[in-house]
Amino acid sequence: MSEQASHFDEYPAHGALTASAALVKAWSALESFHSDLTVVGGLAIYHHTRDREHPLYRPTPTLDVDFGITLAADAGMAAPAAFALNCAGFRETDTGRMYLETEHGKLFLDFLTEHPPAVTGTRNVSDLHASVCPGINRALSDPIKREVSGRDHLGDVRTFLIPFCNYGPLLVLKINAFAQRKGLKRGKDAYDILTLVRSCVDGPEKVVAAFGEEKRKENAGMKLAMETLEQYFHDAGALGPSLASSFYLRSDEDMN
Repeated sequence: MSEQASHFDEYPAHGALTASAALVKAWSALESFHSDLTVVGGLAIYHHTRDREHPLYRPTPTLDVDFGITLAADAGMAAPAAFALNCAGFRETDTGRMYLETEHGKLFLDFLTEHPPAVTGTRNVSDLHASVCPGINRALSDPIKREVSGRDHLGDVRTFLIPFCNYGPLLVLKINAFAQRKGLKRGKDAYDILTLVRSCVDGPEKVVAAFGEEKRKENAGMKLAMETLEQYFHDAGALGPSLASSFYLRSDEDMN
């Protein structure tokens, strides 16, 4: 599902709802790992913006679930996280990517971890293939909990308080995803960035203040994030906002 859409209007209406349903199922299955996880990526932005009245930017479309996971998830006595997900109906691709088969196709669960001094690569964390991503430790440190309802891995309707990455670390992660991306998907990242800042339920001032706090907290991804903002988001006519507009309005501007 997550590999096809390149413009806002190509994302199906069910996207975020299907991803949220998969999140609830995964979260219930991963009960032994709740302290090791937080939701990052587009789904976090969706839940931070969905309740804003009259948003300048509509809640970001998303088609998958991204978790930040700590390396400490390997330290416990519980069965591996991958085993818990497999028991709940999740499966793995040949490359080790976890997914849930839904009525709309495969919905992927991706895992990100921090492993200094590495800035790229993968790590096996509780039998899950996790991509190395600077800034994940900050994402895990001070999440915002939001209620999400759905059916758990046993089929019962439940409501969970699920930790979502706080605004500052999430903005760092999204800016750095933009910096490292090429082609059409860059427009989606640019739109995510503007949506989080301008449509957050707590207002743009709180997002900007939280982002500034990341420098004091020595977020490992902050240097790249600042360089990217200065190069691509320095004013309304810069490439970043232009790509966000192209993604939303489906214009033919160069997306590279």
